[in-house]
This record gives sequence, structure tokens and C-alpha cells, in this order.
Amino acid sequence: MNGQQIRQQEWQEWQEQQELKQLREWQEFPDSKLVLFDHMAHGHTSVTTEVVPSDTIGKKLREAVVTIDVVIPAFNEGGCIEGVLHDVMMARQDDWFQIQNIYVISDASTDQTDDVVQQMAAKDGRVKLIRKSGRRGKQDSINLAFSITKADVIIFIDADVMLASEDSIAKLVQHFRDANVAVVQGGLVHPRPGFILNPAKQAAYFDWLLVDKIRRRKAISWWSIDARVMALSRDFYEQLVLPLSLADDQFIFYSCIQQGRNFVWADDAIFYYGPPESIADFSHQWSRYFFYTKKSRQYFGKDLIDRDMSVPGLWRTILSTFLRHPFCGLMWVLCFAISRVEFMLGVDFDKYERGFFWTKSSPLRNIGQTHGWQERG
Repeated sequence: MNGQQIRQQEWQEWQEQQELKQLREWQEFPDSKLVLFDHMAHGHTSVTTEVVPSDTIGKKLREAVVTIDVVIPAFNEGGCIEGVLHDVMMARQDDWFQIQNIYVISDASTDQTDDVVQQMAAKDGRVKLIRKSGRRGKQDSINLAFSITKADVIIFIDADVMLASEDSIAKLVQHFRDANVAVVQGGLVHPRPGFILNPAKQAAYFDWLLVDKIRRRKAISWWSIDARVMALSRDFYEQLVLPLSLADDQFIFYSCIQQGRNFVWADDAIFYYGPPESIADFSHQWSRYFFYTKKSRQYFGKDLIDRDMSVPGLWRTILSTFLRHPFCGLMWVLCFAISRVEFMLGVDFDKYERGFFWTKSSPLRNIGQTHGWQERG
């Protein structure tokens, strides 16, 4: 046999072994219950979770070098979860990487989120539902993901995110060809809201315009941080345990910088995200940012946060963006001011301490048709 035939035979043997291993696991746990160990900063505690496998075995995946696990933390995302799962399931895989698992970690959702995931799992064996028995927050979900994955790269995608194309994930993970890259962030795009009087949507669009402009001036700053789409290498994420009182994106980003590893903003790996539903949701986002930035200063030191991550000429950038988009800018100033008041009053600080900061976002609709991405079925 030639080299290609040998590799193909090895791949088939490996796939058969994986299927037998999975079958034995299902037989061992007939009720689809697994006990996973969540190694948290506050101690080692066992968490009973439900893993819902597909009843059908899909087609064998192509031979791959790099294994990818996609993790979608979710809390009451019944209106969004089907869309993002469909996008990830349809994402193109290259000849050098394979998406082997698509985990949805439900933070004890009370809506139809879990039912939708189980329906999607019946269509694609890679989709697996992990339901936590009680609410413990997003950081806990990320730590749980670290404890169950062995993939070379783990990709976290928020449930309200939409892939711009079937190549979005491929463009994201290609940066891991550089062995020193630890974290790659997706190129997040906020769709233009059009003429609408919703202050939160206008403010959120201005916020994206501002952040995008600052990132292009200085790629590494505290404006670079956004955990909506973030990929981590195995040698990096295996060292991480997220404290509940620190924001997941800030902790991951600053840990990467502090360790001297490379952070990449993959602006060509485009993902869309929806606007907040209300002024309260938008102001909570900024209030949380102030809260967690204060915590990060205490954890990582003021030199890293205030000196190395600062942006020269920030207020000039804000003013120039305001002059070009005055209506959006006015709504942003209003929501920003509300968030400062919330922060000074300590609103919801108890929730932030425990990592309970899920924010409702409006589902994205019809974006795929506009940008050439296939319609969701």
C-alpha cells in the first residue's frame, strides 16, 4: 500500500476505536448521566451533568492533524442556540483540523434551550448537551469545559453569535500554526442597526465602531478584549482556572499577555453578534466592565492594566467617532453615563462576584442572506 492508503487505513481503525469507546460509555451510563469534576479555585467539587449524545453516527470525518472542540456556554438562549449550532455544524473543516465536539454547557437553563440542543444532537453526533444541575455562572462553565476537553484548540462562542461564512472558524484557527500563539479572538462585527429609535441598539453600534477603530490603532489594549469568540491552545488553557470574581475574557487575555504568549485579533475571521435588548442590558455591560477591570488591577497589577494596556489619544478617538455618528454617539453617552452611576452605586455587584452576568441580546436575522452565508434552515 502507498502512504496515502496506509494513513486512510489508520484513520478508519482510529474512528472504529472511537465509536466502540463511545458505545461502551453509553452502555456504562444508560441514563446519559456523567459525573464530571470541576476544579474550581474554591475547591474540588463534583457536578452531575447530563451529556446528551446523538442516536445516530454521522459520516466519518476527514483525517486531521489538529483537533478542535467548540464550546457554547448558554443560559436561556432558546431563541439563539439553534442558529449558532447550525452555523458551527456547517462550518468548513480543512485537511489539517477537525471539529470533533460541539459542547453546549447549559447553566441550568429554564427555557427551551436544552430541548433545542437535544434536537440538534440527533442530527449531528458532535453536538453534546452538558446541563449543570444549578446556576453557577459563565466562568464556571468555562472551567468545566477545560476539565472535559483534550482538544488541541478549544473555541468558545457565545450563543447569540452568528458565523459570517463557513470559513469563519478555519480563518480563526489557522493562526495556531504559530506555536507561540495562545489566544485568538474572532473578528467581531456588529451589524448596522439602520434607522431605529432603540437607544440600546444605537449605543451598541457606536460602541462597536469605537472599539474597532481603537483596535486598528493598537491591537493589544484593554479594548481588545471580547470573549464572544475566543480560541485557546491546549498548552495554554490546561494551565487556567478562572476565578469567579474575574471576567472570563479579561482573565484569559491578561494571563496570555503576562505569560509572554501571543494574542491574535483575527479580523478576517468574521462573526456577527446581536445588540442588547434594552438600555439596562447595555449599561450592565459597561458596569460589569468597570467592576471586573478594578478586580483585574488587583489581580494582575496596575502597571499591566493602566500602563501597558492604555490607549493614547483615546478621547480624541471617541470625539472623532462621535462627530461622524452623532445620534449613535449621543445614545452611547447616555448609556455610558447610566453605567457609571450603576457602578458607583454598586448595582448587582453580588452577581458579578459569582460570575452571574448573562445578558440578553436580540437574535440576528437575515444577516446571512445579505453577506452570502447560507440561510439557516
